Amino acid sequence: MTAASAKTKPFSYFEWMVARRYLGATRSGKGVSLISMIAFGGIMLAVAALISVMSIMQGFRLTLLDQLLGTNGHAHVESREGPISDYEDIAAQLAAITGVTEATPLIEQPVFASANGETGMVIRGVTREDILGNDYITGADHIVDGSAANFGLGEKGGNEILLGSRVASQLGVRAGDKVRLLTGQGAETAFGRTPRSKVYTVGAIFHVGNAEYDAIYGFMPLEQAQLFFSYGDAVQNIEVKVADPERIKDYRERLMSAAPQLYVIDWQQRFQGYFNALQVERFAMRLVLFLIIIVATLNIITGLIMLVKDKTGDIAVLRTMGATQGAVLRIFLLSGALIGVLGTIAGIVLGSLFILNIDAIENGLSAMLGTDLFPAEVYYLDGVPAKLELREVALIAGFTLFMSLITTLYPASRAARLDPVEALRYE
Repeated sequence: MTAASAKTKPFSYFEWMVARRYLGATRSGKGVSLISMIAFGGIMLAVAALISVMSIMQGFRLTLLDQLLGTNGHAHVESREGPISDYEDIAAQLAAITGVTEATPLIEQPVFASANGETGMVIRGVTREDILGNDYITGADHIVDGSAANFGLGEKGGNEILLGSRVASQLGVRAGDKVRLLTGQGAETAFGRTPRSKVYTVGAIFHVGNAEYDAIYGFMPLEQAQLFFSYGDAVQNIEVKVADPERIKDYRERLMSAAPQLYVIDWQQRFQGYFNALQVERFAMRLVLFLIIIVATLNIITGLIMLVKDKTGDIAVLRTMGATQGAVLRIFLLSGALIGVLGTIAGIVLGSLFILNIDAIENGLSAMLGTDLFPAEVYYLDGVPAKLELREVALIAGFTLFMSLITTLYPASRAARLDPVEALRYE
């Protein structure tokens, strides 16, 4: 038994050693090492790009979903016949449903606001308890000026309102300033509803972080909203929040059974087109980047084919010393797999570091270029959202390793079928 045959057990140290050495530059084939480096770099960059893009898109989705569901209800119970007069009893029945965390009577109407500036906005009339319990609005991290402590206090709920930060900026007001609101939902007359205006005091200014929300919404005590918008002792709808918003469809039947005379609109129906577009875009981006990974792994074929041609004599010597076709096949499979594994690991590290430091990178590039690369007016967010998911990383790594293995099969089998007599004929 020869030395080669004694050391060619499946995936033995001998096969690993030869595979590693074949990836390096040789006197007669320095280009082999360069192509291996190009294949490694391509896989690394493709994996890093896919991880980065998918993490940012997932971050966008989760951030927008969190903001929308944090500031809006997960479902709205409404009446087709107009305002809901027995809203307190209905809200109590909805709140008693298992999994429902809040049932909030609500009035939501557009108004025209004027102070030092003018703008259109939407006023949401809610109770004092509901607004103080909403951390997205009145939490310590979201109140940027004033205080919500006096919201809802006084006759008919008082005259203090809360404004979004961009609404306040457009009006040129701060906490304590006066704002005049104008609505077309005034008193009913023979000629239709008359306009109604009233001056309110800005109690506090909130900042959610979603530029669109901060530029549109304000809050008014429910009693004052009933008076200002001529709702009497009724509300427009009842806003419901549940423990698991992702499973809102499971709550629909229970909500409808608690209020059979009303109908239910959940958040997935209200924002269906918006989130479907995000989902389709995410799928399309994943598909495109997977194609980039396929192109990157195809470089392994080029490198291994050149390696087989360069090592024709070495392969023949190994075969004459007793190495089997399986041993030669495994040597070149390991050579290609090493490129794929190392490139995948490097890509995961590079992509993860990029995502974990994306805010610092964005701030540094903005300062270097002298411009805001992520303006809130365009993206409706204060910073670049990113969410690194282990499941997504595992999917990317698994696909890359699979493609690396597939692309090595042809050149490895070609090396294994090499006839040692023909290979040594002209040596």
